[in-house]
Amino acid sequence: MSAVGVLSSAASSVTYDFGQVSGGPAPAGTPPWVEASFSDVGMPSDTVQLTLTAENIAPGAYVSCWYFNINSLLTPTSLHFTQTGSAGSFGGPTISTGANTFKAGPDGKFDILFGFNSTGDDSTRFTSGDSVTFSISGISGLTVQDFNELSTSVAGGAGAYTSAAHIESGPNDCPSWVNPSVTTQIQGNADTRPVPDASSTITLLGASLAGIEALRRKLKFRALR
Repeated sequence: MSAVGVLSSAASSVTYDFGQVSGGPAPAGTPPWVEASFSDVGMPSDTVQLTLTAENIAPGAYVSCWYFNINSLLTPTSLHFTQTGSAGSFGGPTISTGANTFKAGPDGKFDILFGFNSTGDDSTRFTSGDSVTFSISGISGLTVQDFNELSTSVAGGAGAYTSAAHIESGPNDCPSWVNPSVTTQIQGNADTRPVPDASSTITLLGASLAGIEALRRKLKFRALR
């Protein structure tokens, strides 16, 4: 039995900043053009929050597709997505899941696809300044690290990536395939404030009483001499 107990708390996140191009020209705007962040902060167990943000793409450009992976030991079709927040004006995405089902240009095959509106204008498309947040659940033990997985490479592809986004500008412009250039990970750290448990308190109290009694007897013996 340990002498002290430990209070622990978890707060983890994985954030992808997209500043790398794997296909087509670089999008107009300043990289990172878009960002995706998985977090468990304030979430129930087995639940992860995902926020997608179109940060720095130029006016008129928009995200049409966004791809992610999940731990290969898990079943992506079991995931449940609930939109919990948004900013800006755009049509909500369709969400499709399937193991190694979605080919993202030169970037291999992914397990999760967010499909955004490609028609209309900036009021209906996912463009600069827009963001959307989802709660993801449906799998026991789900964590943010389950989404930190590489795509399945294909012959002649550009490589394996943790995520990919398709950014378009218009019918006469070549679309861009972009990937994370920076990945920021924060792991939950234990709060190591010592908290004595009941058995430790009893043991320490017993030892203290025994020490006091021994000292009392020693002082009494000296007084008798």
